[in-house]
Amino acid sequence: MLDSVLTKDHERIDAYFNEFLLSLSSKPDIDKLDLIVSSLKNHMFWEEEYLFPEIFEENKLRIQGLEAEHGAILKLLDEVKRLISLNELDDAKKKTQGVMRILKGHNEAEEGYVYLELDKLPSEKQAALLLKEVEHAFAPKGWICKVLRSGSFK
Repeated sequence: MLDSVLTKDHERIDAYFNEFLLSLSSKPDIDKLDLIVSSLKNHMFWEEEYLFPEIFEENKLRIQGLEAEHGAILKLLDEVKRLISLNELDDAKKKTQGVMRILKGHNEAEEGYVYLELDKLPSEKQAALLLKEVEHAFAPKGWICKVLRSGSFK
């Protein structure tokens, strides 16, 4: 269960990266870059604070390596932002492509091993870990429920 959810999240973030990379050929989509960073931070938070600790002892070195890559990825994205602020779009594009290559290998390591280990946890434990993600999710800024949006509830 967790393997499927986390892999789908990787695919979602990869799609954001592809959209952002295209924008670097004309007008950089800073909002998309911000979405990438916030999505990655959310994903990494869930992994580092809740998921990885469940299998850490048996996978210590692998997980420490993945956590080091988390830091490197975020620092590289800071550099992409800096390059865009200097209007160095070719360098920003190259740096983004580099981040995407790192992320591809990183995701393969997680999906090919770590997530499979998480899937071995009892289903009750996996459900509790999914709930931790839900607890930290936020509705988009300005979101209003359907009934209140429609004005039918007065």
